[in-house]
Amino acid sequence: MIITVANESGGATKSMLADNLAALRTIGGRKVLLLDNDPQLPSVTWSGERQAGGSHPRVAARSITGKGLQPKLENLAYRYHDIVIDTESRDSLGSRSALIAAHVAIIPIDLDRLEQLHEEKLVARIGAARQFNPRLRILVVITCSEPAPAAEKIAVVKNFVGRIPAAQLFPTLIHSGDALRQAFQEGLSIFECQPADQSAINKMKALCSEVFDCES
Repeated sequence: MIITVANESGGATKSMLADNLAALRTIGGRKVLLLDNDPQLPSVTWSGERQAGGSHPRVAARSITGKGLQPKLENLAYRYHDIVIDTESRDSLGSRSALIAAHVAIIPIDLDRLEQLHEEKLVARIGAARQFNPRLRILVVITCSEPAPAAEKIAVVKNFVGRIPAAQLFPTLIHSGDALRQAFQEGLSIFECQPADQSAINKMKALCSEVFDCES
């Protein structure tokens, strides 16, 4: 299964979701590849920190450019159970290819960066991908560092979801607070970070189930 995590606002949240999903699937015994199409290489860096720290199991990660993404994905799909793509935020050959190849596109909307949502650009990118991949499933995930964000911010995201045909809004807000960021910086998943944040763990498990258990 190919999962692409993409947005327009940038930030670490996109990579944190990709890395945690890849880690949880790997811990569960799946053969997983984490592909990093972001020029800053946040997921490759995370994987390197993980390996340097001696964390197991190792989460395989590699960088991939836009030009090489499409043909390589066709070969890699036969070698891995799951491929998680952390794609760059801007519209590019790489981000387009990642959406076209995906079974599920996760669109994280960070309420802390809501002014950078760029709705029109993101809606256009998704629409263009669906011309080539009409079965692409869109799952919008709200993230926020605040435990109780303003209702007005949630309303903006719901309006955005309503503009994308057949898009789904993940019902649980992912708290991108200290535990998730600490884990990311140390090359860990939220499931391995100590002290354990059970609420964050449960939410990430729920997201993983929503993404992978709905495979058709």
